[in-house]
Amino acid sequence: MFDKMAVYSRLPVWGQNLACCLEGERIIRTRYGKLFWNLLEGYEKHGTWSYEHLCEYRDKKLRRMIRHCYDTVPYYRGLFHEGGINPESIRRLDDLKVLPLLTKEIVNRNPEQFISSAVPRRKMLTAHTSGTTGAGFIFKTTQRAQCEQWAVWWRYRRRLGIPFGTWCALFGGRSVVPAVQKKQPFYRINKPGRQIYFSSYHMNEKYMDSYVNALEQYRLSWIHGYPSSIALLARYMTDRNRKLPYQIKWVTTGAENLLEQHKEAVYDAFGVIPYQHYGMSEGVANLSEDKEHVYRIDEDFACTEFLTDRTHASCRIAGTSLTNFAMPLVRYDTGDFAVVENGKRSAVLSVDGRREDYLVLSNGVKLGRLDHIFKDMKNVKEAQIRQNQAGKIRFLVVKGIHYMKADEGRLRQEIESRLGREPYQIHYVQKIEKNKSGKLRFVVSEMQEQTND
Repeated sequence: MFDKMAVYSRLPVWGQNLACCLEGERIIRTRYGKLFWNLLEGYEKHGTWSYEHLCEYRDKKLRRMIRHCYDTVPYYRGLFHEGGINPESIRRLDDLKVLPLLTKEIVNRNPEQFISSAVPRRKMLTAHTSGTTGAGFIFKTTQRAQCEQWAVWWRYRRRLGIPFGTWCALFGGRSVVPAVQKKQPFYRINKPGRQIYFSSYHMNEKYMDSYVNALEQYRLSWIHGYPSSIALLARYMTDRNRKLPYQIKWVTTGAENLLEQHKEAVYDAFGVIPYQHYGMSEGVANLSEDKEHVYRIDEDFACTEFLTDRTHASCRIAGTSLTNFAMPLVRYDTGDFAVVENGKRSAVLSVDGRREDYLVLSNGVKLGRLDHIFKDMKNVKEAQIRQNQAGKIRFLVVKGIHYMKADEGRLRQEIESRLGREPYQIHYVQKIEKNKSGKLRFVVSEMQEQTND
């Protein structure tokens, strides 16, 4: 199997920048074409609609999707028949309660049962997500569904005042800088996508100054990415009284919880309060903060449910895709939780999932989210990373029924591409304990210094 990342890691810095630009050009061509702009125009017009109109539009799309599932998707046709459920009886969001929740594990057991016969295979794209349990999930989608998702995400950004094409300092989970690299720059440039992609895997005291210098050099007014990484940079700047010679206008975050300490660190360093977005590749739920930092549910994009549970203080988030007709997910359990005031959809206070600790490497580097390690590991049922002292990292892995030695080889390759020569151990377990809220935390630090972070 051709390993593109292995080839990429051996390239000189200029070659890696060229590779990033080529990938950026591909994304611009496939994601942001005419279809994207037509969809974005339509979604932005929805901003003038009343809440009732938005819900009517959502329910109309839901009825179409349910009919499509019944007519063309084997799993749902069997589900309706076995349950004696008439698909015509599901006419609005609340009617979905007659259906059971769908989990990632159910889909992974027999993914072919979830693929629609109405969408030609040649028009299907393969997408993947790591999820917050560390278990890989691979699914089919379409170019239109992906464009529609990015249209909704860019509607959110433009509502905040971010023009399309604004240069961005991006702090994500991709290994754009090889883990073994010891010399700056610790970023790569995607000119077509107007991104400076900073490595989240080299953020220690020794290298952090170069990150600040790069922000100063490129005068990037927008920072986006994992809040854990952005907060690390912000705390470094505040502790050393480093100030940028220009004003950061926007800080937007996703993929992790935006904690209060993250907000404080960002505000102290950059003078702005960061915005949080909640979404996922599966496209079953989408929430984002408006300019007043109030959560909005994108009712016109997906059917998002907040399910109360007497054993949890928070509501479980489930969702139904209204855009992916290739492999529809109906009442999909995201595994995440939200705090909803008095059960009102209009009063989502916070997303209470995806809370993770940092790992501390032996050289002092602090790493936040590491779920990309398991991104394509569909034969891993669950995983967790634990640490009780710097430089000692344990990966707890629950094997799926098809897990093989080759999976372990790929897992070690992914770990080492991010941790370099850092020592680690893999422990295979039958079960991973969840926290009090029923959530499986992906990274658990048992180090004393983590108690205040």
